[in-house]
Amino acid sequence: MTTVPSASQWGSPTASRRALLIHGLNSSSHTFHRYLVVAPNLLGHALRKPGIDFQVQTLADDLLPYLQAAEYDIIIGHSLGALVVLSLLKYLPESKPTSVVLIDPSLEITAEQMVDCRARLSNDTRTNRAAEDYMTLNPLWTREDAIWRVLGIQIGRSTNSDDHIDGNVPWTFSHLFANKPSAAVLTVLIEDTRFNGALKLQTVAKIKDIRAVIVPNASHWIQYEFPEVIVEEALRNIEE
Repeated sequence: MTTVPSASQWGSPTASRRALLIHGLNSSSHTFHRYLVVAPNLLGHALRKPGIDFQVQTLADDLLPYLQAAEYDIIIGHSLGALVVLSLLKYLPESKPTSVVLIDPSLEITAEQMVDCRARLSNDTRTNRAAEDYMTLNPLWTREDAIWRVLGIQIGRSTNSDDHIDGNVPWTFSHLFANKPSAAVLTVLIEDTRFNGALKLQTVAKIKDIRAVIVPNASHWIQYEFPEVIVEEALRNIEE
């Protein structure tokens, strides 16, 4: 009998389409809560995995039972979760079309950039921001988005949040695109170029057979701000 990690499940288990949603660091499955409103036909699982080991390959190994238990039409990952999805590409079926959407992943980070990344992560986990603070910092968020962010930070605070940096050195994941099965269609959604989108686009632009989409006015949290874009791209890939 296959054992899988705990997860949130939305929709009917007998639905004709299945989607696997993997959240990022300092978050929870409810980072995808808006899909219930925006696209009731995009149903499936969103993972809640608050364990203490944030090494990408370890997380991918932990989630592999999901791919062994069922085939999915759509697989979506945000941030660190997108890197986990990349690590799982080699396990996708060769012939079944799979729509894969990566939400604003940081594919390559230099040693110098690691220092800044660590500082920002430390600030996020140590600053006791309230939901109202997140709403002020992120005008496109709803109060519910902000509340789930606060709870995600609280989950991350109970672990060593530096694990996901120290356990993934060097931070380089672009090579994993080579594991994409021919039947899979892969889209990378990137935050606005006014933020870090331009740098991320430079990395993605070098990869063949990948659709890269800059989402105007979006920050790293595209699933909060423009969830309809994610849904459109996911469905586009399985309808074409």
